[in-house]
Amino acid sequence: MVKAMKNIITHQQIKSNLRSIKRSISNISKKWQNRRNFKSDTLWISIGENCLADDILSRHNRKSFSSVFSSGRSNIEYILQMEKDCYRHLLEKDQLQPFPDGDHFVVRSTYYKDCAGQYSPRHMLGFEFSHHDPLRVKEDLRAFKRRIYRQLKYRGVRNFIFLYHHRISDLSNIPLLRSHLNEFLSLYNIKNCHCKVILFYQKIIDINTEKFIDFIPHSTGLLEFICHTHAIWGGDDLDTFWAKRDDSLFTSMFSIVDELRKKELNVTDE
Repeated sequence: MVKAMKNIITHQQIKSNLRSIKRSISNISKKWQNRRNFKSDTLWISIGENCLADDILSRHNRKSFSSVFSSGRSNIEYILQMEKDCYRHLLEKDQLQPFPDGDHFVVRSTYYKDCAGQYSPRHMLGFEFSHHDPLRVKEDLRAFKRRIYRQLKYRGVRNFIFLYHHRISDLSNIPLLRSHLNEFLSLYNIKNCHCKVILFYQKIIDINTEKFIDFIPHSTGLLEFICHTHAIWGGDDLDTFWAKRDDSLFTSMFSIVDELRKKELNVTDE
């Protein structure tokens, strides 16, 4: 019995070490792919609520690097809590626990788990490391330490454009969401930095109606886009799940942001 248990533990350690090596290689590859975007005067990163925003940035060659929130499930209230305490409790071992999720487990923070607003149910269970395991995989733990360090290092130093996808529901409180995003911006728009948050969410329309976007600019730097689409970004069809069928809307969205930035730079130069 003892020997069998030791074999299981050894097997798990080998498995975790191999996963750590693979993750290291993957992280180096991603860093190389994003090297030009990282040198840009403005950094583009995603801040949730899940990994869809990060994938969109990558597909459109906008991503500068992975943030703490690029590949997990969260909401703006978790983000604010972490930003305000400098992510002090995110990687504490006694605050990280594995939870069943379908046929596997995901690690969630039991410290950052409270919120007042309404989000998709899976985004209100505590901050979720959807694709990482900082409890057992060393490189995952190191990766998040790097992400935290980088986030704090450039706050108030570099200009950012943050991409935030809100999974809309009947309970969504958009005015409260705007308020939280504006509070987040206030943490970064310091020391002459000029940062923006792109908020985007869906409104489903009849399939016979042409897809389009509405743009609502806010004086705070919050840029709000409503994507009028034919299907919710989810399900088993990967093109729908990753919103690839609506890439033309994101191209238009980014073009609007680019034009806005050009106008602002021209005003500044004058």
